[in-house]
Amino acid sequence: MDHHLNSTIPEPQPKRKRLFSIRLTEAEQNDIKELAKRLKLSSSLMARHFILQAVPYHRNIKQGDTSVEI
Repeated sequence: MDHHLNSTIPEPQPKRKRLFSIRLTEAEQNDIKELAKRLKLSSSLMARHFILQAVPYHRNIKQGDTSVEI
């Protein structure tokens, strides 16, 4: 069974107080920055949007289903 994540372009949202930090390679960070620039978004807004879309998507995947594709 194929699962695909259909992402949307994020809309501006209110400021948040909590910080979530992740480590990236320089190449990963550059990829995120380039896409954000092309979409005319901040890299943090874009990254947050896609992470928050992935959480409910993966929450709904059946446990033990290893055929997940993004």
